[in-house]
Formats: sequence, C-alpha cells, structure tokens
Amino acid sequence: MNGRLFSAGKRSPSSALVAALLGASVGLALCGHAGGAQAAATHAPVPADERDQQTLMQADEVNYDKDTDVVTASGKVEIQRAGQILLADKVVYNRTTDTATATGHVSLIEPNGTVAYVEKIDVSGDLKQALAGEIRVMMADKSRMTGRAFRRTNDRNDEIYQGVYTACDVCAGKSPLWRVQADRVNRDVDAQMIYYHDLWLDIKGVPVFYTPYLSSPDPTAGRKSGLLNPEFGGGSILGVYFAQPYYFNIAPDRDATITPFISSNAGKGATVEYRQDFQNGRFDFFGTGVDDNNPTTPHQFRGNIHSMARWDMTDNWRSGAVVSLASDQTYLREFSALQPPSEHVVLPYLTTNAFAERFGANSYFSANAYYFQRQLNIVAQPSPIVAPLLNYNYTSNALPWGGYLKVDASGAVLTRIDGSDSDRLSTAVSWDLPFTTPQGYVFTARAAFRADGYYISDFVRPSNGRLFSGTVGRTLPEVSLEWQWPLERASTNFTQVIEPIAMIMAAPIAHNPETIPNEDSSDFEFTDSNLFEDQRRAGFDRVEGGVRAAYGLRWSAYNKGGGSISALIGQSYSFHRDMQFAPLSGLFYNLSDYVGHVDFSPNQYVSLQYRFRLDKDTFANRSTEVTGVVGPEMMRVVVSYINIPPTYAATPAALALNPDAPGAKLQKELYTAIYGRISRDWSFTVSHRLNLVPGGGGSLQTGVGLKYEDECFALDLNVTQDNTSDRDYRGGFGLLLTFNFKTIGNLKFNTNVGG
Repeated sequence: MNGRLFSAGKRSPSSALVAALLGASVGLALCGHAGGAQAAATHAPVPADERDQQTLMQADEVNYDKDTDVVTASGKVEIQRAGQILLADKVVYNRTTDTATATGHVSLIEPNGTVAYVEKIDVSGDLKQALAGEIRVMMADKSRMTGRAFRRTNDRNDEIYQGVYTACDVCAGKSPLWRVQADRVNRDVDAQMIYYHDLWLDIKGVPVFYTPYLSSPDPTAGRKSGLLNPEFGGGSILGVYFAQPYYFNIAPDRDATITPFISSNAGKGATVEYRQDFQNGRFDFFGTGVDDNNPTTPHQFRGNIHSMARWDMTDNWRSGAVVSLASDQTYLREFSALQPPSEHVVLPYLTTNAFAERFGANSYFSANAYYFQRQLNIVAQPSPIVAPLLNYNYTSNALPWGGYLKVDASGAVLTRIDGSDSDRLSTAVSWDLPFTTPQGYVFTARAAFRADGYYISDFVRPSNGRLFSGTVGRTLPEVSLEWQWPLERASTNFTQVIEPIAMIMAAPIAHNPETIPNEDSSDFEFTDSNLFEDQRRAGFDRVEGGVRAAYGLRWSAYNKGGGSISALIGQSYSFHRDMQFAPLSGLFYNLSDYVGHVDFSPNQYVSLQYRFRLDKDTFANRSTEVTGVVGPEMMRVVVSYINIPPTYAATPAALALNPDAPGAKLQKELYTAIYGRISRDWSFTVSHRLNLVPGGGGSLQTGVGLKYEDECFALDLNVTQDNTSDRDYRGGFGLLLTFNFKTIGNLKFNTNVGG
C-alpha cells in the first residue's frame, strides 16, 4: 500500500503508535486493499472535541500477517497523535504480545519542540514500558542530552544511563564548554522532577564539581519549589558569608524566594521576595533583615523593605502603593550586596506612597499619601507626612467664543510629629486662546486667576523666630501673551526651521507671606524648560508676580537620513526685582542669565545634548550639563558633565546648619564610560566618576567590567573602587563575579573591602 492515511479515532489508553497500527490492521482486515483503507479514513468527520485524540499514520507500505498477527509499516512511517509525531523507517506491532518496535532513524517530536532520536525502541502497547539503546535528545531551548540506554517502567519513571547534558553547541571532535555527566538520570512523571545520581560538572573536559545526588524540576513542570544555587563571598561589612535561597512555587500566579544567610561579621539574616499577579494588578515585595553583630551594637536588628502594588480597578481608575523603608540611614549603602541591582542607587529620601487616580476624556484626578524617610546626613525638621495630596485638572473642549478653559485644583495636608504642620487648598482657573494670523504669527493669549488658602500650625517665622499658628491666604490674577513665528526653508537634503519666540506676563507683585512655609518650592533651577512658563517655580508655596518678558530664538534642521540638530537660546527681564531668588540662581537681577540647549544627532552613532546657563554680562558658564554618546556597539563612549551652582534659596545661617541640604552646594562632576565589544562573545565596560569641586575629594567611583557570553555560558566580572563615605559607611574595593550556566543556574561571588 502506498501513501496510506488512517484515522483511528478516540482510543484510551493506547498510545499513538499502538492506536495507529490497530487502525491499520482493522482497515486491512475489513477491506484488504488500498481503496478500502482510504475509504475507512474518510467515513465520517471527526468531532471537534475529539481531534486531539485522533491518530493519523502515513507510510509507504503497510502489511498485516494473519498467521503471526503482526502489522508492519515501512517506508517513511509517520504517526501523529495529540501533537506528538513519531518518525521511523519501520514500525512492527505484534498484536499477540501487545508490543511494538520502531527501527531506523526513529524520531519522537513533542509538542513543545523537544526531539528524541534513537535507532531502535521497543514499547508496550500502552507505552508504560519502553527500552532503547543510545538516545539523543534536542530540547526546545536547543540544549542537548545523550545517554547510552533508555528505559521506561510503569509509565511513571524514565531512566537514562550514563547521561550527558549541555546547552552548548557541540562540534565534532571538540568538548563543549561545559557539560553535566551523571551515571543515572531518573525522571518522575508524577512529581515532575529529574534526579541525577553521581553527577560531575565538566569545564572543557575537566571535572570541576561532583555531587552524589542532585534534583531539578522537569522542563515540563515550568516552576517547582526547591533549593536554588547558593551565593558566597566576603567583604568588610559582611565578612565571609554564605547564602542559600529556597524557591516556593505557591500557585500559578504567585511565588516566593527566601534566602537565609550567615556571615562572619554581620551575623545571620535573610532576604525575602514575594510576587503575585492578579487579573488586573500585581504585587511585589522585597525585604531584608540582619541581626547585625557589630561590636559596638551587638545583635541590633537592621533591615529594609521595598514593595509595590498596582490595581487597575476599571478602564478609568487605577490605584496602588509603593513602600520603601529602612531601619537606619546607612543600611542600604552598607548592605548593598543584599539588594537587587535596581536598589543600588543612593537616594536622598526613601519614598512611601499610596495613590488612586482617574483618567477622564478631559480631566485627571489623583489622590496621594506620602511618607519620606531621609537618608542624608542633614539637620532639619522632620520630613512631613503628606496625606492626602489631592489634584484635579480639567480642560474643556473648544469654547463657542474661542479658546478653552482650564481648571486646576489641589489640596494637601502636611503633618509632622515634631515641627510645623500646614494644610493647603489651591484653585486656579485659566482661559487660553491660541490663534494664528495670516502672516504666520502664532499667538497664545492667556488669562488666569489663582487663590491659595493655608492653615499653619507651629511654624517658626524666619524673620524673628516666633511661632505662628493661624490662617493665611493670597490671590494672584495674571495675563500673558506668547508670540511665535516659525519660518521654514526646505532644500534638497535639509529642512530648516527658525522660530523667534517672545512672551510677556503681567500680574500684581507677588505676595509670599513669610507665614507660608516653603515646603515644595525651595529646589529651583532656571533652565530653558521653564523660560516661557508663567510660574517658573515648581510647587505651590512660592509664586511669581510683577511684569516680566521672555524672548528667545529656536532653530532646528533635519536631513533625509534621519539626522537632526536643534538649538534654543533665551533670556527674561523682570520689571520688578524678585528677592526670593538666590544670588546664583540666574534670576537675582532684573535681567536674567541666558539659558538654552543644543541637541545634535547627525546619525545613529552620535548623540550630543548640551544644556547651559550663561552669565548675562560676561557669557561665562554658570550652569552646564553635557551628555554625549558616540560610537557603534563595537566601541561606544558615554560622557556626562554637570556644573550646577547652589540653587537652595536659604539664609547663610540655614546653609551653615544644613550644608548638605539638596541644592545647597555646587555640583561639578564628570562621568565617562566606554562600552566595547572585543569579539562576538567578549565585551567590556570602563567607567569613572570624578568630583571636580575644589576640595571635593576627586575620584568618586571607578568601575571595570568584563563579560563573556555565548549560547550556553556567561561570565560577568565587575570590579569597583568606591571612594565615598557616609557616617559609618566607608567605600572601598568591590568585586562581583557571576558564572551563569544557562538552563541550569548561576553561581555568584561577591566581595568588598572597605577603605
């Protein structure tokens, strides 16, 4: 028979192999020729709910021997059932013994892409027993396993003898970079686990690690509870330490990892990570705890938590929370080895926030609560608890008489256990009218009115040191007109746009009573981004008034290859000198400094950004930010330079009390980094951060990284020299070495030596 295709229908519990051969024998017995067999295959359509159980076989020839009760399929035999495919040169099924033998280039293809190769395999009719010689398996992830022999017993236990596993590409005559060899490999189908006996890990053919027993989840299991690879290291803070994580597969939508550790210097502790997905949200928790065995404070508990929750309640409403807390201000720096890489950035505050927000077609509403935990070594009144902080923004559709209406409302309650409290309610209504003249002038006229009301408790007046408690308020009407004239010139290869801009704003001279504490407007930097804003300060506690003009010139050019360059320079003039700005802010005098930017990106290999503030009289640099990325992936250079003067508008006495307050000092730093690829598998990074402030300490941090990565293995070496210090924290030399054996896990070694 040639080109036979049989449909055996739903059968239980027989295998694909047995079901197909039974179907073939029945067809032969009833029909005795090819036409009958083909008719048996097309009698009736198979119901949709039975298609997964349908068995199909195709072969060049199928014979049935009535005397021996043996069915033989030969020549490009292909059997399909429930997503599994069996390929062989020949399949023989003995109906009397209910056994089958497949020979010649036998391949079994699983639905997940795993393919097993043998030359011969004997199986029982129900697939509960099987025996094969040398076996080769190609996993769906391209990893490989071979064995001298394969045996299946009672349908629940598979064994491979003298098994070898690797995720590396195997070249003829060469050993893979690494491989795992085991005398016996057992697969427990019910437990979805694989057990290795007498296991060796070889690196380039050299045995480097032995264990008499090891277990891991079956690849079909997805996730399983159990021990993960350990981590070990040493340093001045932890000393010599050993950490052993354990993974809990709680449910399909949640899991947890607990990592207890023991160290020679810091005693014992643990890290805990929990993750859970909801249908419309997610929750993540990470925490650490240390029974610090420091000689000065023995058995002191120290730790931190960082958690995040988000819930999409409806298409318009979303809520969530972020909790970030630490036992003390230097814990995160001292025990950075316990933190995930995303938490290694030192922040001036840890922020805990709960929020709810609604997105409307023309409106936005948010309700927030904040708690701040200071991490800097500054003397100041405690950070407030902000709860609630309410914001509402509304923008109307186009009005019949032109323009559109905006409403912005905000309310905040700030409470301190020890210090001043304040409650604020602010409302602003504005009307904006954009229009364009026939000459191409683009105007935006704006009229606005704002009212702020405060209730203050126990606030120390800056002028005389007396306490103030009571209500205070202010109103601020303002009008403004902005003019733009974009002019375009197009050529064969370039398009240029030059655009002069001017704005005038008028309001009563701002009234900022000293009885209103400056909670949210103290950190201010004059840049091109707020040059044309009516209110250039962030926050609500300080306002600008008087008559002010701003003007500038914007230029941009684009080529057909995607390259671009843009620049802006501008200045402002205030007819009333505002003494609330610091002397080095650029706004201390009527005529401001020049501010602007240049962005240059001629192609995909060059990107430069330059932000500047120039002295109004001498054009000397007053504030500079430069960022550049140059080069292809093979060799890329990154440079970042900042030179920002003090922006903290405080009295000399306040600065003397809080010399490290944000914005109170000159910031002048240079960061350089080189990212290079030596070859397909090798890459490196070199970075250096330098403090350029006179007497600022010079080199802050130097880092060198070397990485090797191929299809089966990655080695990551990072060396750092940290020259910073913070109270009981001292930087120093650090080393992190990670070996990643892909598909089986990684090993980490972490050490640091304090300076």
